[in-house]
Amino acid sequence: MVHALRRAGSYLRRGGTLISIRPHRTWRPSIVIVAGRSRVPVATLLNTAFEVNLSAAESALKRVVDEGSFTLAGVRAARYRIYLDRPSQIRTYLELINPPRPRFPRGGRARLEAIWNTAPRGARVEVTESLIVNGLRRP
Repeated sequence: MVHALRRAGSYLRRGGTLISIRPHRTWRPSIVIVAGRSRVPVATLLNTAFEVNLSAAESALKRVVDEGSFTLAGVRAARYRIYLDRPSQIRTYLELINPPRPRFPRGGRARLEAIWNTAPRGARVEVTESLIVNGLRRP
């Protein structure tokens, strides 16, 4: 990954910025049922297989900053929310995420179905993903 970052930096003009967007290390994707102003938490998704990839990405970013290929322009935590009309759309949404994909914990899907069946008309499913955005500037 360090090679890819260096290569991307070679295409940037001096002062150009490279943006890195990756999942937050501790804030996991979550599923919530939203109806009006009420929010009912359903499950926090798991993605243990991705930890190795995340560690490698963080160390590659640190390495290119330490060696002087880039300077750190800024770091920001952000949340991305998507609203789905029904639980059956969650599978399609998760399949759009690059592997390894997050998955429900044991009993999470059953809990989602149980809460959804008692939800009022017009309720939606909210999927929240937490991200870290790094800006790397070419010196």
